[in-house]
Amino acid sequence: MSSPTTAPPTVAAAVGEGSPPFLTARNPRALAEAVLGRAIDWDAVEDPTAVLEEVLLTPREQLYDPKFGSPVYLGFELGASGELVEAEVSQPLDPPAPEADDSPHLPQEVRSLKDLVAVLGDLDEVSVRRVGPARAGGWTVELAPGGERGRMLRDTVFDRPALERLIRIIELDLGWTPPGAQWADTGRFFNEAAEFFDPLQGALADCWLIAAMSSVAWSMPGQIADASRASGALNDQFLHKFNYRDPADGTQRMFEVSDETLVYQGSTSPLYARSFEAGEIWPGIVEKAFAQWRQGTTNDHPNLTVLNGGDPVWASAALADRSPQYFGHSAQTAASLRTLVKSHCASYRTFDPMTAWTYDTAPDGLSYEDAHIVGSHAYSVLGWTSGTVLARAFESLLARSTSAARSQLAESSFVLEPWFVLNRDYVVLRNPWGYYEGTAGARHGVITMRDASFWRSIDLNADDGVFAIDFDTYQKYFAGTGVAV
Repeated sequence: MSSPTTAPPTVAAAVGEGSPPFLTARNPRALAEAVLGRAIDWDAVEDPTAVLEEVLLTPREQLYDPKFGSPVYLGFELGASGELVEAEVSQPLDPPAPEADDSPHLPQEVRSLKDLVAVLGDLDEVSVRRVGPARAGGWTVELAPGGERGRMLRDTVFDRPALERLIRIIELDLGWTPPGAQWADTGRFFNEAAEFFDPLQGALADCWLIAAMSSVAWSMPGQIADASRASGALNDQFLHKFNYRDPADGTQRMFEVSDETLVYQGSTSPLYARSFEAGEIWPGIVEKAFAQWRQGTTNDHPNLTVLNGGDPVWASAALADRSPQYFGHSAQTAASLRTLVKSHCASYRTFDPMTAWTYDTAPDGLSYEDAHIVGSHAYSVLGWTSGTVLARAFESLLARSTSAARSQLAESSFVLEPWFVLNRDYVVLRNPWGYYEGTAGARHGVITMRDASFWRSIDLNADDGVFAIDFDTYQKYFAGTGVAV
């Protein structure tokens, strides 16, 4: 595998304690489509997560954290210090001629775990997926092979065409078209304008770029504009021009790309970035311009897999023609993060593009799967909201007491019965997948935010990727917040 082209450099944090992240999570639904080589109508699927488990050969409990070797992080793995590093992904060999089946089979009689070594590999590396009581007593345990046996199993998912759609294996200077795909003009740049809910991540590990597009479209209406010119005699041939200033060195870069984006062969279904609004292609066009930038080419068909992994704060600054600032959450409290977010908001909505990112793997004592939060992933910060929660007076008193006083109160025999209504502030986030909202510390219901000239209603119960979590949860589960100023 060739090493990815180095990303445009980022600048050091101008304010606060933080450093540029490098985020690598892929949209698992788009990843499953890339494996199958066709689009899936997810709205018609009764249990989308069950489909992901089947296609990606990974249980749902292990999809959203790279410590499990999830294919969502294809091309990357956890290093010795717990950080994500580039992994060696070999190109599969052409399949050999059919021979006798030599794949491992269950032995005829299984009386102990040692009898399963042939199918599971080294028992010390076997992972336990589920444990539940058996009907006749005892326990039912679901095991997954580990080590080399587990890697062999995952390798069967990503054949040569799938890897060439997802990983940059071969350098191509004369244009790039992955197997099973074609470049096609499938719509208009805008239907009306760039809106925060438009950009949806495809099968690339470029959550950092999609989240940045959403943040800029939300906080700076009109910043993402269509500067186009005719490129042929026909009235449907155009080139779109983008001028980006590199936040690292201040140099201005200009790119021109056509309306062609990559779709599955014989269809209009996109492989990579797409818009929530049908017939709109601006997220894919911007993605192509950034691929030209990172690859260092002017070819209209760049290798988009060079976008795997990156920094959403840098991308927001490049899109907005601003400078990036980084704030690591380990140096922040929930209160300081609340102040940070509010300082860049008016009427609950961000007026400076803000993004947030998670740790490469969940911190000790936390589970990204249980919280419905994705590791090594970028999110758009849309602003903040407030809500009320019920708390018993005794619990409220405990929360405000010193540790010594809490211990004494907890050991006392009295219980206060009255309930108090407490007001709590929440940060509003968007997952660039357009689904899979965080549930830990979440607020539900409909909120309103001032969208430039009108109050917009946002339903936090809708399955659209937008959710709100309290700032305590935000401080613990997320690694950092960035803003383009």
